[in-house]
Amino acid sequence: MSDTQKNNPYPFDTAAATKLLTDHGWTKQNGVMVCTKPGSGANQCGSGVKAGTKFAMEVLSQSGSTVTDNEMSAIQSSLAKTGIKFSIRTAPVNSVLSQTPQCKASQSICKWQLSYFGTAGSWYFPAFPTGDSLFASSGGSNFGNYSNPDVDQLIDKTTTSNDPSAMQDYSAALAKDLPVIWLPEPDYQISVMKNGLGGFSQDSLANFHPAQWKWNK
Repeated sequence: MSDTQKNNPYPFDTAAATKLLTDHGWTKQNGVMVCTKPGSGANQCGSGVKAGTKFAMEVLSQSGSTVTDNEMSAIQSSLAKTGIKFSIRTAPVNSVLSQTPQCKASQSICKWQLSYFGTAGSWYFPAFPTGDSLFASSGGSNFGNYSNPDVDQLIDKTTTSNDPSAMQDYSAALAKDLPVIWLPEPDYQISVMKNGLGGFSQDSLANFHPAQWKWNK
């Protein structure tokens, strides 16, 4: 992990977020930020944002978990403090995955905005930290279609170079150009082990390896 990522370039701060929006053409109206200065200038809303656009978004979240429901509610509350309307819609995990596929903006299946299917034990990506599956432009698990040619080159180096700086550079780049919103993974595996059992340890993918178990005297 790079020092840039360790130092967190975007610390959580709702007051700073509110100021960032108001400094760039957004005005809070009835509790929701509205674009009042359209355009791509330094103090305007941004390219393609029309006057009167409300800062509102919807997440399709995996259902069936109290932890996840509470997490989404906490996010909703924090965003509301900055004037961002955050709507929550829930569905079973298979439905979430089918409704939020990889797509192009012009496709009818690409109307979804945010997707969350991180409930404990519901999904596992490859354990390797290279990011080629998640964040490369052609990554098989790059559901949000994040694409950055410079990052693609850095990711390629993490899989082809033995230089430790390759991972450091990749980590620093994604710490600044965030491809996703980082959210903590709920506790999943809780194990009870009898004293004397050896060869057993918590597995990051919740797998068991009984062939390695043994009783210690």
